[in-house]
Amino acid sequence: MCVLKVYSDTDSFKSFEKMTKVPVYSCYDKGDIQGKSRITTDYKISFDVSDKDWEDLDGQIEDTILFLTKHYDDIEQLFKTHNITTAYLDFPIYSRLEGDIVNQNDHLPKELIVIAGKLSLGIEMAIYSKDAFERDDD
Repeated sequence: MCVLKVYSDTDSFKSFEKMTKVPVYSCYDKGDIQGKSRITTDYKISFDVSDKDWEDLDGQIEDTILFLTKHYDDIEQLFKTHNITTAYLDFPIYSRLEGDIVNQNDHLPKELIVIAGKLSLGIEMAIYSKDAFERDDD
């Protein structure tokens, strides 16, 4: 489930959200309530990049390369028309560290690095413990 997150200190993304064909995940203005109680301190728009599972990083990467290629012009236009403070691709993945496994390496292919670099996008690997999401129903 890769998401492209774009932030601005000064510019709302609401008008872009209304006219874009890029699939928007969420869009908040400064001061909006996000979730149940968090008040946003900046403007933010997020885009659905991949719906692949957190265990399928390779699938998320493939989807992301296709997404950025397909929507390159729209994303570039967004960056030209808004004062962007930061923008990055957020790849959520599960940690594979358990038992005798003490090291986790995940490779990002040059195709992703090149296209993300051309758009001035950062890349975040958000690594979650599977145990954190398991519930004890007893």
